Amino acid sequence: MVNIDPGIAERGAELRAKYGIRTPDALQVASAIENQATIFISNDNKLKKIKEIEIAALKEMTVS
Repeated sequence: MVNIDPGIAERGAELRAKYGIRTPDALQVASAIENQATIFISNDNKLKKIKEIEIAALKEMTVS
């Protein structure tokens, strides 16, 4: 959990405008990027178009 600071809000707005994603999704991805995450896990395949961070779909992941 992180607070949405001005940097995250600005990055979220950029992602929303660039990729046409919903505001909550944009803010979550922006939070991950701004906090140096290397991967974002989601079930929303629409987020796969984001290039600034690796997006992994849960349904594509396998358990060994």
